[in-house]
Amino acid sequence: MSVETQPETGGGAVRRAVGVVAGSFSVIVLLAAVAYAVMVNVVDWVTVDVLAYPVGGVAPFVVITGAILTIPIVVPTVLVTVKLLR
Repeated sequence: MSVETQPETGGGAVRRAVGVVAGSFSVIVLLAAVAYAVMVNVVDWVTVDVLAYPVGGVAPFVVITGAILTIPIVVPTVLVTVKLLR
């Protein structure tokens, strides 16, 4: 006896896709916020406290460095989301 499986259509597929996207977005935001906060604190500590640079001169670079270093968190999460939606 063979059993044919029907592809998911209708509300179930939509709910699953919305759930995956919403969950992945939440994970992206949470991990990016944590990574950004950690990197800002580390870069600020190294430049201002250890190397004794002035805060005003370092602040833009701290923000930019923190933002750039969150990319390794965002990219894998997006790739996992795309994989789960297939």
